[in-house]
Amino acid sequence: MNVERTQIGIPKLDELLHGGIPKGGITLIAGGPGTGKTIFAAQFLYHGATQLDEKGIHVCLGESAETLKQYMSTLGWNFDKLERQGKMRILDLFATSKENLETVLNTILDETRVFEARRLVIDSVTALTLTYERKVEVRSLVSLMQKFLRKMGCTTLLITETAWGSTGIGAGVEEFIADGIVLLETAFDGLEFKRRLAVIKMRATEHDMRYYRYIISPRTGISIIPYPEA
Repeated sequence: MNVERTQIGIPKLDELLHGGIPKGGITLIAGGPGTGKTIFAAQFLYHGATQLDEKGIHVCLGESAETLKQYMSTLGWNFDKLERQGKMRILDLFATSKENLETVLNTILDETRVFEARRLVIDSVTALTLTYERKVEVRSLVSLMQKFLRKMGCTTLLITETAWGSTGIGAGVEEFIADGIVLLETAFDGLEFKRRLAVIKMRATEHDMRYYRYIISPRTGISIIPYPEA
């Protein structure tokens, strides 16, 4: 199927997905603590800004923008410089109630439109959905975001948390709205934990659903070991 693609910036993963994720869609990046979800998303933005001249926005709903920039600098990624160059914007936002959530969503959509962002990261959608008690409300929220962002031609990564030992993803409805899901995990192997990922959903894309191991290193960020787990 001929679908426009947006490169993630992780070479082996882009290869597995025939060039990247569907352009203008929403992809869910799900994982537990320490799996590298924020690095994955930052790599997506950094690659777009430095290699493809695509503006990006990173929405921080958990840690502060300053903490994010300091963390990324340890990988050799200068987000301050990209902000000064007008290639990236980092938003510090907080959703503490349903009323406040509406303001947060409007801010995200307005900033995306005015900045003409082609890439957007919301870290994390879990922080947004905590203000809702019913799953139907969460689904309506994510669906509404999807419609507006698709009209803007913006490709979005939603970060969501998965608890240790949980078989579900996020609030249990995001996966039905998202165009794709990339699952990041830590698995016990012998005497140590190792990281692995799998693409468990990607619309309009034939893809390998096996687990692949990955490492995180300075400059390159996430790199996938080029063969699936046995």
